[in-house]
Amino acid sequence: MFVLLIAGLLATVLDPTGLARSGGTISLESLYSINIILLVVGLVMMIAGLIIRFIAMKALRSNFSGLLRIREGHTLVTAGIYHWVRHPAYLGAILLFLGFPVTLSSVIGFLVMLLLVPYLLHRITLEEKMLVDHFGAEYQEYMERSKKLIPFVY
Repeated sequence: MFVLLIAGLLATVLDPTGLARSGGTISLESLYSINIILLVVGLVMMIAGLIIRFIAMKALRSNFSGLLRIREGHTLVTAGIYHWVRHPAYLGAILLFLGFPVTLSSVIGFLVMLLLVPYLLHRITLEEKMLVDHFGAEYQEYMERSKKLIPFVY
């Protein structure tokens, strides 16, 4: 994931359709060359991603980990943001990662960052298997009444 993230950041900054068109420097002129609508949409995506991820991490408290693991005393959190989506931290990460190239009008950067989505979906699959193994029917019932990643949709 780290390699894809770095590749996406580099592709975004070096993409001739976006910021690199102005020599890769951030200046008033370079910002004018970026599509203002994409700039606003991308910033909203990144801010929303950060907020969603922060809320998710705060809701999980000590259950949150960068590693897929069950901690001692691990509890199933299904309230708050987790009432609507089982994996809001991943949703926040996707919005953040995709928002960066959108902000800088980078088609190539967006396509490279988009490669992170299948990786995160695979990680969700592994995490859900681990949670079903640990919580059993309780997690399966939670899966039936909530969406995986996008409220009301998926």
